[in-house]
Amino acid sequence: MDANEDGRISDDDKVKIGKGMPDWTFGFTIGADWKDFDLSLFFQGTAGNDIFDMAQRGDVSMMNKPSWILDRWHGEGTSDRIPRVTKDNPNRNWRSSDLYIKNGNYLRLKTIQLGYTLPRQLVRKATIERLRIFVAAENLLTFTKYDGFDPELAVGDDYFMIGVDKGNYPQSRTITIGANISF
Repeated sequence: MDANEDGRISDDDKVKIGKGMPDWTFGFTIGADWKDFDLSLFFQGTAGNDIFDMAQRGDVSMMNKPSWILDRWHGEGTSDRIPRVTKDNPNRNWRSSDLYIKNGNYLRLKTIQLGYTLPRQLVRKATIERLRIFVAAENLLTFTKYDGFDPELAVGDDYFMIGVDKGNYPQSRTITIGANISF
């Protein structure tokens, strides 16, 4: 795109694109009790942010490619958005551009816990005041249009890398079974 309208495409046409800082970071909890059962759900997410998908570089020939690369240019009448894939990249088609800017909005079911408290008359026989058993899960569901590993990106020490996906391993899904016992 000829951003400065001088009739040629050059480094002078570079513009800032994307926005790594979300407009909204949110979370909410839903809880319910019914008889001796209890359920708790915690959701969190972001809205109004973009992700620079640095993990999916097309200029590095010896790496796995994402499936969207199959829609690349490979002759007349094919993609005008995704460049051809070559080992040498003589035209520098894979340099940083809006091709790597993705929608970073997401909603994640961060934690869910379902519990059951055994009746007091049953547990008092074992000299227990209260016994609750539960099953919980973390990072169970994520709703997003982002096609990378994980839209929830860690920043670490580099504040200037907000919204940049460097291909770090995604957060693990954890399932826990446990008990709360009061004597």
